[in-house]
Amino acid sequence: MKLLGIDTSTRSTVLGLKLGERVLERTFASSEMHSREILPAIQSLLIDAGLSLEELDAIVFGQGPGSFTGLRIAIGVVQGLGYGLNIPVVPVSSMACIAQSAFSSKPPPLVFVGITAREEEIYYGAYRFEKKIAVPLIAESVGDVAELPRLIDGSWVGYGNAILELKEKIQKTTGVSFDRVSNESIPSVQDLLALGSFKFSQGELVNPMNAMPVYLRKHVVYRSVKE
Repeated sequence: MKLLGIDTSTRSTVLGLKLGERVLERTFASSEMHSREILPAIQSLLIDAGLSLEELDAIVFGQGPGSFTGLRIAIGVVQGLGYGLNIPVVPVSSMACIAQSAFSSKPPPLVFVGITAREEEIYYGAYRFEKKIAVPLIAESVGDVAELPRLIDGSWVGYGNAILELKEKIQKTTGVSFDRVSNESIPSVQDLLALGSFKFSQGELVNPMNAMPVYLRKHVVYRSVKE
């Protein structure tokens, strides 16, 4: 399995290649990375791997939520490459990628991810692990901290840049206590490709021209990709 991974949903642009069990990766500051620069960066990564674009089986991309501009850049690249190569693409939640990074804990905990949206609104999701993969317990959403849903009892960890700042309010509203917290808010290539590889094996593929980002809004949810 040869997968290309792209995530531009945060302040960092991450690119990676999964070649069997081997993963190569590159990380750039998103402010320095524009759509016209991503393709040369991908080509450089392929050269280092001794691989050509035509050998790719699919493209995995972080579909958000996150930076509007960053997500549009990724979608343009994914649609163009996927269509030109006639290969499928695999959409992956950027927040699920952050949750996936908690898998190194033993036993795998329940994970709450909170990412700052605006003022006291956060993007949020809750996940558990099945077959080593982070799967959602609730639908990913955006809202005021005071409106967060109650969560099930268990061993919870909190990830995301909203956790440290709003930890007490989040715990009070959700009814859980975090055993551990991390301000980790950037999806890693390793986790992006782990989730993408699993979804690829399950046949959760999308036609490149149907690849779309997920924008979460408090009053409007624009979701064009069925996972």
